[in-house]
Amino acid sequence: MGIKVELAQISSKLGDVEYNLNKHLEILQTSSAECVVFPELSLTGYVLKDLVYEVYKDSENALNKIAENARGCAIVGFIKEVRPGILRNTAGVVVNSQINYVYKFYLPTYGLFEERRYFQPGNPIRDLNIFEYKGLRFGVIVCEDAWHYEPIEALTMLGADAIFIPSASPIRRLTSHKLFIQDNWEALLKAHSLINGIWTLFSNSVGSQEEEYFWGGSMAVSPLGEIKAKAKLFEEDRIIIEINIDENRKNRFFSSFREHISTFHDVLREL
Repeated sequence: MGIKVELAQISSKLGDVEYNLNKHLEILQTSSAECVVFPELSLTGYVLKDLVYEVYKDSENALNKIAENARGCAIVGFIKEVRPGILRNTAGVVVNSQINYVYKFYLPTYGLFEERRYFQPGNPIRDLNIFEYKGLRFGVIVCEDAWHYEPIEALTMLGADAIFIPSASPIRRLTSHKLFIQDNWEALLKAHSLINGIWTLFSNSVGSQEEEYFWGGSMAVSPLGEIKAKAKLFEEDRIIIEINIDENRKNRFFSSFREHISTFHDVLREL
């Protein structure tokens, strides 16, 4: 038997923290899972721009209310002020009413993204953390961090058997026949899972915010690279997956997971 995790694919109302908080509480109160993962910036919405400065305090207060009411484990997206005037795009990790924080490392600032204008990135030396709940050791990274190899590799080496990935991935490269961003995410998650022998669980936003539209498609990928559960596209959905650590063993017994030549990082450091 493993632990049941719900991916709560919601449409957050941009800047309306009270509305979003009520939606979180309703899901947490009705979920049959032991851990619920919400999307990136789920308490505020993603396309905030200067609205960031008006909602960050409310989002932190909302996280405290969730911690008071949550049963078990919840991963919630919000904005944390780490010191006066310094904000970070953050995943709040609530375990048995205790709050921990995971900061986004890679802040996209290209195309439609402009996160470096508003947020300070996390520091891997201080901010990489492993959590444990009901025997599951897991790490959390936020969206863009999955587009780089190091965060998931580091968390796996620190002991994680599952990685939760709250995200706000908008539609890009949509044709009448194919949603390319969905293909990209599937490929990314399968690669991370296979190479690191871990579960990857992607909880994406859905719905419109200003000029952007988030496509949903949340999914869970096993350590064997199989998509075990997938949420609907373009609408809110809730899916539950049972995480079984035996799948990690099946990968790691018959792969080169144990081999790690750190000298490669010495080379990368000098480039």
